[in-house]
Amino acid sequence: MKKIKLLYVTRKYPPAVGGMENFSYNLYSGFDAEKVEKDIISLGKSQKNLVWFLPYALIKTLIKARKYDIVFIGDALLSSIGFFTKLLYPKKKTVVNVFGLDITFRNRLYQLYLKLFYNRFDKYIAISSETEKAFKKRGGKRSCVISCGVDTEQFSGECADYEEICRRNGIGKDDIVLVTVGRLVKRKGAEWFVSNVMPLLKDEKVKYLIIGDGEERENIAESIKKHGLGDKVKMLGRVDNAELNAVYIHADAFIMPNIHVDGDMEGFGLVAVEAGLAGLAVFASGIEGIRDAVIDGKNGWAMESGNAAQYAERIKDLCANREDYRRKAAEYSIYTRENYSWSSVCEKYVCLFEKMLGKDKK
Repeated sequence: MKKIKLLYVTRKYPPAVGGMENFSYNLYSGFDAEKVEKDIISLGKSQKNLVWFLPYALIKTLIKARKYDIVFIGDALLSSIGFFTKLLYPKKKTVVNVFGLDITFRNRLYQLYLKLFYNRFDKYIAISSETEKAFKKRGGKRSCVISCGVDTEQFSGECADYEEICRRNGIGKDDIVLVTVGRLVKRKGAEWFVSNVMPLLKDEKVKYLIIGDGEERENIAESIKKHGLGDKVKMLGRVDNAELNAVYIHADAFIMPNIHVDGDMEGFGLVAVEAGLAGLAVFASGIEGIRDAVIDGKNGWAMESGNAAQYAERIKDLCANREDYRRKAAEYSIYTRENYSWSSVCEKYVCLFEKMLGKDKK
């Protein structure tokens, strides 16, 4: 069987930092070299550079595309590149990855832009069932779902001194440590959790670490002060990988308390999968794309979004049965490794490409 010749075009790629950048890197890097001959056109810089990257990527793609079997567009914002490629090469197979915010972003001009290109391509790959649902709601067709993957070796690297992290944040050896990691925006629910759940846990030996930065930072800080939670809730801001690894490995539970925000859906919930891989008990709101990331009873505990009492009761149960949750989380980690590794995810992409090209029949 001949190798699939793949041209991958993405605006999100390292050395730029972020979830989509990691996704693009791991997906592109994970393709089996024995099955895929690949090339990439990427930005790797701040999105402020889109003004020149879009025309550059378009011209370069049009020049290169004739050599490849598949032109793979990294996200819906770059649809125009796939559209003009299809115009010039009508028989060329074009594929577009679909995330959450890239199709739900509430801007009329942007939504009009997307509608111009819906159903112009051979296949749309959504990262979750909820993302595909949002895509279809806007008139999209010819879609399928392939979830995100995780780097199964990501916690084998450098690890900071966890005892020092505990000393710095007033964490005792008997404290139950909860952690939330991600961009601090309203839909992530960190402020909601501080205001509604943490006050119910004042009598428990619980410490809540919030890692990340964003527009909700000040609101979260105000809520911590308002509810007198300065000794229980610590905002660590952005941390390096060594410190993040230490927290993931040694904490007790990962909290993903997302709430619904119109026009700002959670496409998947990769951080919850990463936390499960690290061996944390994962308590996550069962909404939007998180439902594909956290399967209740398989790799975590799905919670009712906005149900403070349920979150509090689950955490109190964790406090009373710490070792039981550690054992269960270790079992869930195996499920995550087997079902969300990048090798298995990339293989799903390759199988799809082969089917599109008819190579699965040869």
